[in-house]
Amino acid sequence: MTDLQAIRDQFPAIDGETVYLDSAATTQKPQAVIDCITHYYRNQNANVHRGTHSLTALATSRFESARETVARFINASSEKEIIWTRGATEALNLIAQTYARNQLQPGDEILVSEMEHHANIVPWQIVAEQTGAKVVKVPMGEGCQFNLDAFRALINSHTKIVAVAQVTNVTGTVLPLNDIIAITRANSQAVVVVDGAQGVVHQRTNVQTLDADFYVFSGHKLYARGYWRTVWQASPTRSNATMAWWRKNGRKGLV
Repeated sequence: MTDLQAIRDQFPAIDGETVYLDSAATTQKPQAVIDCITHYYRNQNANVHRGTHSLTALATSRFESARETVARFINASSEKEIIWTRGATEALNLIAQTYARNQLQPGDEILVSEMEHHANIVPWQIVAEQTGAKVVKVPMGEGCQFNLDAFRALINSHTKIVAVAQVTNVTGTVLPLNDIIAITRANSQAVVVVDGAQGVVHQRTNVQTLDADFYVFSGHKLYARGYWRTVWQASPTRSNATMAWWRKNGRKGLV
């Protein structure tokens, strides 16, 4: 049986009678994470990929090791598929502006479910205005469930992007991603973007079997430090969806 008090004791912010029910927004941090962050700033703080001295070499090694850890966590085929961003919202905007904006044409369609977080709606509205594409909403079914029949009826050869959450942040609805992606693959050439910010917390995610093209999630909802978010992009050997890269941290192709 799980010792809930032992778990609570790992979180200094949850003391006494405090009951914290907002982990969907951000999680409290366990002492182990606080200790790790404190150790870094006391002993290893330096710019990564900037310099030749020992501290920057150590910081760079830890930085890239974290990328490898995240790749293993979601079973990515390579750490090169992992991209750091400053927020899940930025991650979705990054996909919209560095992939979708270069691909969409007037008349193309972006399918977005009505259950999406604001961050997985507005980037597509903006890129649609920029390119002449159209955002098409997939209505909810009964009981706030994803409406597969409506989705199947809406997807067509004009559909270029399907943007869906893994789990909704308001109702907790678990979307049938396997069915959504299978229908997408059978009826279009669309790229699938999954907002996994809520889902990765509660489900073991294997991006290699998921068959999406992009998967976004936030470390701060997984008890990690704040401002640590991830975009997973499928390997070019699996997907034609590639973002336009720029140089950052001295390296082309990785952020």
